[in-house]
Amino acid sequence: MNGPVEQRADVQPWRRALLGMIIVSLLCAPVSWVDDGITPSWVVYPIVLLIALWRFRRGHAALLVGIAALVFLVVHVPWSWAAITGADSNPLDRASPSSPVQWLITLFAVPAITSAVGWITWSKQRSVRSAPSQ
Repeated sequence: MNGPVEQRADVQPWRRALLGMIIVSLLCAPVSWVDDGITPSWVVYPIVLLIALWRFRRGHAALLVGIAALVFLVVHVPWSWAAITGADSNPLDRASPSSPVQWLITLFAVPAITSAVGWITWSKQRSVRSAPSQ
């Protein structure tokens, strides 16, 4: 019985990190709404994160968050690339203003970290569940 208890202690910091990244990701939505207006991805992604927050209480949110953040990251590659390369225009609409710092943080860094934490947490939880009881 010592094995799962030790492994369980190893999962808890990752679950706390996952909760923190879900909250940070949710806080990025209003920042984007103020800067770029309300966009479909910043409506759908927070809804998925709220569902994940609800599932988090039961210990089943990690995979959902990992996948959702990865999809969000991939969808926003053009904006991340524009921010990294210093483009002066919005990749979707040249008339819209460019917000490279906000894009780099809310569309690249936060989702990348959120996805990584989600996948690591899921992996740790999976190893605990598949570990043989002693």
